[in-house]
Amino acid sequence: MIETKDFTGNITVNCNYPLQDFLNLPEVPCQRDTEARLSKARGHLKEVRPEHCVVHLVRLTKDCIVAGKLYPKGMVFRVDGNTRALNWEKEGSDYLPQKLVAITYEYEDLDQIKESYDTFDSAEATEKNQQKVYGILTGFYDYTPKNEKLSRGIILSGMNKACHLMKPTEWNQSNVKNSEQLRDQLSFWMIKGCLQALDELMVRKDRWCQPFIAAALMSLYYYGPNNQKLRKLWELIEKGVGNTYGDDWDGLTHITETWKTGGMFKDPNVCKDTRWDNMDRTVSYLLYWIDKYMNDETGSKVGNGWDRVAKDYKNRGTQLFS
Repeated sequence: MIETKDFTGNITVNCNYPLQDFLNLPEVPCQRDTEARLSKARGHLKEVRPEHCVVHLVRLTKDCIVAGKLYPKGMVFRVDGNTRALNWEKEGSDYLPQKLVAITYEYEDLDQIKESYDTFDSAEATEKNQQKVYGILTGFYDYTPKNEKLSRGIILSGMNKACHLMKPTEWNQSNVKNSEQLRDQLSFWMIKGCLQALDELMVRKDRWCQPFIAAALMSLYYYGPNNQKLRKLWELIEKGVGNTYGDDWDGLTHITETWKTGGMFKDPNVCKDTRWDNMDRTVSYLLYWIDKYMNDETGSKVGNGWDRVAKDYKNRGTQLFS
């Protein structure tokens, strides 16, 4: 017979929790984009039900530091009911509840709180990695994405490939496995300013395939996120324009023309392919011609070793150019 265990020791219940106190609380740091969620939830939140008045909170029992930010002991977050809170603040329901039933759980750190959040996040208790990106960036790094592609997390295949190429033994899987790994990968690019630079460059989201995202992060890491020549190059790549036509093309022209026709890959769709092995070649091709462009070199075709450029990038160091 399975043994029993008391799990209620860290739980308190307040049946007269003031609404305003609930609204004044911060969202849990890993909360997804509440505004975006509200747009889908307005219909079923329009009429307040008794079930809507049961909310869940979490309280830290110890000081916790994440990404250099202190979350002090005793701090309380809304772990569930954030969309309801925003809807009530916007007066989107037929009534405002006079009081709430608040169930509070106590945890030592934000990792435990994240586990609690995952329990309440949806009816199926699941959350796609793409949807976690916004919460991690805003909650842990105080950074609000400018571009919808980053805000919605539609960068993961490219970012994960770039992470693998930069740290092949540490990140050696074709998919991001968990929230902790996702946070580590985002942090790797945030610390160097690469992700912020990519966010600024991705003006037209439809132009940014996953190989572009991988190559952009890696080139920004090497040449520096503020390198104006590189940033201009990515602006032109996004526009799909070329510079030089004739026997020898510059790197920009090779990239934009190949992404229009498929070029040496003989299939234009391969340039948008997110399959793990295929991106080894497409990302390497991009980085090869980016190097040529940055060094003012032209050519009629790729040279020997072009397909090793991406895998050799990890040996280059960081920000050798300002």
